[in-house]
Amino acid sequence: MAAVQGVEPAGIESASRYPPTRQALFACSLLFLGYTLAFVDRNIVSLLVVPIEHDLGLDDVQMGLLQGTAFAIFYSVFGLPIAWAIDRFARRGILTAGIGVWSAMTCLTGLSGGFVPFFLARVGVGAGEATILPGATSLLADYFRPAARGRALGVFASGIYIGAATALIGGGAILHRLHGRVLVLPVLGPLQPWQLVLVAAGSLGIPLAAATLFMREPARRHARTAAGARRRAPGLRELFREHPRAIAAHFTGFTAMAFASYGATAWLPTLFIREYAWTPSMVGVRLGMIALLAGPLGSYAGGHLADMLEKAGQRDGKLLVGALAAACTCVPAVLLGLSQHAMSTFAAAAVVVFCTSLVWGVAPAALQEIVHGAVLARATAIYTALLNLIALGLGPPSVALLGQALGHGNRGLGLAMAIVVPAACIVALLAFMASRPAYRRARAGLASLHTEPRGVDA
Repeated sequence: MAAVQGVEPAGIESASRYPPTRQALFACSLLFLGYTLAFVDRNIVSLLVVPIEHDLGLDDVQMGLLQGTAFAIFYSVFGLPIAWAIDRFARRGILTAGIGVWSAMTCLTGLSGGFVPFFLARVGVGAGEATILPGATSLLADYFRPAARGRALGVFASGIYIGAATALIGGGAILHRLHGRVLVLPVLGPLQPWQLVLVAAGSLGIPLAAATLFMREPARRHARTAAGARRRAPGLRELFREHPRAIAAHFTGFTAMAFASYGATAWLPTLFIREYAWTPSMVGVRLGMIALLAGPLGSYAGGHLADMLEKAGQRDGKLLVGALAAACTCVPAVLLGLSQHAMSTFAAAAVVVFCTSLVWGVAPAALQEIVHGAVLARATAIYTALLNLIALGLGPPSVALLGQALGHGNRGLGLAMAIVVPAACIVALLAFMASRPAYRRARAGLASLHTEPRGVDA
């Protein structure tokens, strides 16, 4: 039965109970939608490279800067100060502002007339999206008790794949429907199809930003030392000094899994086009379906398995899920790179997406267990910066560079994927398995700061 949250005389929510189930589920739904739209706006440009280059007179290097550099670097730069604010001020307001900013900036990319304004708008997209993961991680830690957080974050993280699928399938459908026709809209004037796609993608975030105003701000459960705690809550630097091995293993293991994921999925369209002569529309629909089905299923399955291990008393269960994902990705990744048959390659791609998606919800849930809420957003921002700079920034180029070095014509790309992806998974597996005792000690250290209250099994 759901625990009903009390309200103190001053209107401040009591820290002794978790919010009611309906509030937690409503918040989780809005955060999931926010993460979905973030990945729509993040990935939609990849579908529009050819028309953007043609209309704006850009080359591949400039498009690479617009797709990756402008977003990833400034996402990381803005991440820490935004996370500092999330740790100190009302998280709901920051998230509302963030959704509004990245949505408006996505619309502005569609109205840009050259490289510089497009680059600046993409910087704004990255700055706005820097609010979503630290903010959601902090909020969900205060909405759900530990035994339910894996599933909640699994649902939240499935937005990665649903957003990517929406960008591929929805954006492709709009382009196909317009057939190159220019539309004249009130105020905005004539828009090319690629411009309309970007404006439409950005516009989706405006009603969501308004909806977040109805999400309640839960009490911060770990922001201060609980009554009777053995010691005060450590600051960020002190926390890293106390549990360096556990935190380093988390960052290393989950970043390595993201490296494997980005290294594989970034080149899947190119692999199918080069090897099997699939058309871009075929690639968009088929790989979009993989992202739509295998990704969310794996993300939720990973969170559900982590919750089962938590209920069974396995205090490092989330690391075990990460280790399982790493081990299960290796063989299908090799088959993906070495197969010479379209359907077997497609099946291997689906398995790789499913296995790598097991960790996306587990990663922030694992961080919640070893980092207290007063610094959780900043720790999440550091993890996210590593994820973007190393996994997103280096994963796809590593596959491309190794593929060129190996040669073998078009097969070089597949061979590189068969080497890079399993190698990253092995790094992740070693990091997870070697750090289990340190992780359990760090979790026990957090437990000494407070006593987790009984709450809803939402």
